[in-house]
Amino acid sequence: MVRLAGSDARGDLLLDDGRRIRLVGLAPRQDEAETARFVAALAAWQGRDLRLVILAEPDRWGRIPARLLAEPDTQATAPLDLSVALIRSGAAWHLPDSVSSPCDALLRAAASNTTRPSRQIGPKPANLVDGHDVAALKVHAGRVIVLEGRIASIGERPQRSYLNFSRRRGAGASVVVSRRLWREMREVGWTARTLTGKRVWARGVLSGPDGLSLELPSRAALELID
Repeated sequence: MVRLAGSDARGDLLLDDGRRIRLVGLAPRQDEAETARFVAALAAWQGRDLRLVILAEPDRWGRIPARLLAEPDTQATAPLDLSVALIRSGAAWHLPDSVSSPCDALLRAAASNTTRPSRQIGPKPANLVDGHDVAALKVHAGRVIVLEGRIASIGERPQRSYLNFSRRRGAGASVVVSRRLWREMREVGWTARTLTGKRVWARGVLSGPDGLSLELPSRAALELID
């Protein structure tokens, strides 16, 4: 068992034993208000015995990708997941990554605050942005969002592929997919032919020189809507 001491200036969790934890599946805080909500929500978990589930080796900043679980009050319920609690309370956004893939379904359910069959689409995320609205996209540049749009074309390149929401450059957003992720997507049948014309949700940070690109962090960050 471990205990939570608090968080550092970067918003990473600190354990009593000095280790730094990155809760997988959570987006980084975007501003002071989000940081304040996150720190306030963590206070309720400080001093509690928690089970540490390490999911990968420490990253280049020394953070351990992990989950933190609290034992329930009764044996009839499952352990309480800190990431799920933070998402449900509005203290954190869900952002899938390659490490969080095994628990993404649980975190997505928390983000929509409902349980549903995997084929059904739940309520729209609060941070949803229309991928065809250039003005709205530029306002959200640099932030973690859920991008919604219909794929008009796909450009396949040696190092990355582009899921374009418009055939005209600058008229819509593009989802940037690394070569590794594109290979994973093709292995499950998500190809240029099958994805073109589909409406999707893509979770990630909106960036790029024109503020219209979203780098897909994992395959789980892309969801087909229809």
